[in-house]
Amino acid sequence: MTSKADISNVDEVSVKFGPVHLEPGVTRWNARTYMFSAFWTIGFLSFLSFLQNYVLKEHLGIAGNELGRAVGNLALVGEIVLLTVSPFFGALSDKIGRRPIFAMGFLWIGVGFALYPLASSFGMLLAIKAFMGVGAAALGGMMATVLSDYPQNRSRGFMAAMSGWANGLGALFMILVLSRLPSLFVSRGMSDQQAGTFTFWTMTIMAFITAVIVFKGLKAGKPGEPQARKNTGALVKEGFGEAKKNPRLQLALAESFIARGDLLMIGTFLSLWLIHTGTNMHGMEIADATKQAGRLSGLVQFAALLWAPIFGIILDRFDRATTVILAMGLAVIGYVGIGLVPDPTSPAATIPLILLGVGEFSAILAGQTLIAQEAPVKIRGSVLGVFAFCGALGLIVLSQAGGYLFDTVGPGAPFILVGCVNGLVMLFAIYVRLKTGYKSPKARQ
Repeated sequence: MTSKADISNVDEVSVKFGPVHLEPGVTRWNARTYMFSAFWTIGFLSFLSFLQNYVLKEHLGIAGNELGRAVGNLALVGEIVLLTVSPFFGALSDKIGRRPIFAMGFLWIGVGFALYPLASSFGMLLAIKAFMGVGAAALGGMMATVLSDYPQNRSRGFMAAMSGWANGLGALFMILVLSRLPSLFVSRGMSDQQAGTFTFWTMTIMAFITAVIVFKGLKAGKPGEPQARKNTGALVKEGFGEAKKNPRLQLALAESFIARGDLLMIGTFLSLWLIHTGTNMHGMEIADATKQAGRLSGLVQFAALLWAPIFGIILDRFDRATTVILAMGLAVIGYVGIGLVPDPTSPAATIPLILLGVGEFSAILAGQTLIAQEAPVKIRGSVLGVFAFCGALGLIVLSQAGGYLFDTVGPGAPFILVGCVNGLVMLFAIYVRLKTGYKSPKARQ
């Protein structure tokens, strides 16, 4: 005879969120809250990458031939902080759970938004960006970790695709709605500087509201069996140690190195290139150039959204090292293609921009799905912290190289560089796939 407890356990195991089979104990409300948090995580971080160009040009008066290095230096200080704290946030989440760190990240970013437009010098802006790096580390690390926690392995690819949809919609909302706020405030009689300030302060309020919703809606605690208490340093060491002995984890870390660079190219250098082209080549006002940049960046994100369900199915049907090979190949085509276009605002750039969105999305999700499958559940937060660490390291290298190339060679050069690095990771993925053989996407670590 089946007891009520048995029935409850069966029901708990069989809970689904759309097509996704959730892990026991994870509710549909938890999953909805995660999607909400994924929407705003990328929305807020994309907003900062996109609108910091407005602050550089309008608030601080940075010259056009210095913008690439200015953006690169801002990315550098933010990523140095992220590089430093990401492994510890991951390990801390294995001790206290994901929810408090995720909510704290939104609060931290909100404070940073309030401070950002008040910077009176580039040095002050660098300090604020470093401050915001702590919040960005919390948000990025916990978004990836919760994505690993919630779905069963057989649905991991589709859950990643749904998360990607939420990410993409957040980026689109930033591009199509929030990027227009400066123009809206100017039309109501504000100066360009006042418009920028009120835009950032609006985001502060939204970040605080998001923090409350996330803390209320995510699952408390952490997955896995209870462990003897370990200090955070020991957990960080375990995360690196696990990666050292697993070639597929090494591939995921290499993929993370370039995937964060992909985000940098789309969120920072593409918007900078579009705004620079609008103001310098076409004589547009900065508010109008920002609006045009938002529209074209929206095309990139829209292409990613259309590709998301297709790639989600691929991720759940094929060996995940194989999907990394495919993703890297698509990224090479997308990044090199747009890098060779002289004017990204011209009709000739439409197809390369679409391919850029497909390549970016594929690169990000392939790595996230592979790391989620390979990371042991008991130290998953620690391994995901190492994953974020490698992403931050990649972003530091690529931001500096990209900023230099943007100013000295041309705006398309950073994209060609990233395309070449994606090609190197693709070769490593082929090596790992041949070395480790086939592994079912349904297999657990």
